[in-house]
Amino acid sequence: MRLVALVAALLLACSACSDPLEDAVPDAAKQCEGLAGFTCTTLSVPLDHSQPTGTKLELAVAAATNVDAPRGVLLMLTGGPGQPGITLLRRIRSYLDPAVLREYQLVMFDQRGTGTKGIDCPELQRAVGGSDFLTPPADAVDACARQLGPSINFYGTPDTVEDIDLLRRSLGRDQLTLNGTSYGSFTAAQYGLKYPDHVRSLVLDSVVPHRGFDPFGADLMAHTGTVLAATCKRDPACTTDPVADLAWLVQRGELDGAPVNGTSLIESLSILSLNSVNPSLEGIPKVLHDARGGDTAALKEMFQRATSRGTPYDELSAGLHLATLCSDLRFPWKPDTPADARPGLLNTAISKLTPSQLHPYDVRTARNQLIVDGCLRWPATRVSTYPAGQELQPRTLILHGTNDLFCPTSWAEWERDNARQAQLVVVPGSGHGVQGSQVDQTGKAQVRAFLLG
Repeated sequence: MRLVALVAALLLACSACSDPLEDAVPDAAKQCEGLAGFTCTTLSVPLDHSQPTGTKLELAVAAATNVDAPRGVLLMLTGGPGQPGITLLRRIRSYLDPAVLREYQLVMFDQRGTGTKGIDCPELQRAVGGSDFLTPPADAVDACARQLGPSINFYGTPDTVEDIDLLRRSLGRDQLTLNGTSYGSFTAAQYGLKYPDHVRSLVLDSVVPHRGFDPFGADLMAHTGTVLAATCKRDPACTTDPVADLAWLVQRGELDGAPVNGTSLIESLSILSLNSVNPSLEGIPKVLHDARGGDTAALKEMFQRATSRGTPYDELSAGLHLATLCSDLRFPWKPDTPADARPGLLNTAISKLTPSQLHPYDVRTARNQLIVDGCLRWPATRVSTYPAGQELQPRTLILHGTNDLFCPTSWAEWERDNARQAQLVVVPGSGHGVQGSQVDQTGKAQVRAFLLG
């Protein structure tokens, strides 16, 4: 998830390699351009961690110059999957209290497949941008898979976990504090599961649960109804039923003579729930009601304004997004299932979904979203494997906003219940990315208290 927008014995840990750190020593540090107080390096890591002397990936790293920070490294992890780290550093640094920045050495890096050296699949990028939901054209998916070739198997979260441990070692640290938002929370938790002794503490914001999630998104779709109903209830001017209106649009709505696409609706509403956009969802019930009544001008504007289309690969790589999710998640088929046998397995799984599970969306929306339709065609032969122990051991702060339409509250509650030392803070009215809210400083204050406590 980004952006969100989701979701391990990991394959051949680097501790079993001959000496991967020798190949992972970063280039000489230099002042980061336009980022005072940070040095930039490049970390070389194996594409395949079981082959430490094989093909390498060069990952950009930025580290604050306070190398003697008393509490060690704070590694901030972006989400998507597919977001870079370096170009977002300035913005993400502003989420942190100055006292945290003094006590910790802030580090960010471009996770494999992201940033300016990341995966650029032009056709797929043009079609879906940074979306979690928009239906990908079959030709674009196939072209991206061909472009990646044999490397297609090495962009799962367990691969990034091993990159993080090489980064830790290159920084000369015994432990890291990890702070991940959206899919970055999944990555942070997977590192905590694999290397609990190397983790000082975890901050998980807008959580993708470390068990993964249902690629059909039934719980997320149902959560949309809960949030819209609560939004209307809080607003005295709202006299309509936005859940019923959304369900009607999904089933019968038209825009410029064409059926309204459920994946476009879930895409735009989720984007609006970002704390940087419109987390209160103010005005959305009226947009939905007007569209149901035939006035679709505001709905059309919403689709144009709240979309991931047009996002360039170095802001969120569609190719990396698909490669990671198709590896990390579990589908009705296996990697070795022949392509012509997969649709039947998918249809069987879809047939078990009920309207009540998906309301206010429908089976067509579940079937046609990016994760399902894209991974149906994805030819990778390797899937992510995870540690047998699934209880998160490090002390953990979990942040969640009630209006988050990328990640339902139930995901954060599950994460709390499957962590040994977890504190869950649910922020009423907050959307996706609690720490990034410019209106409600609860996230920043909670992180400060947790990290400095």
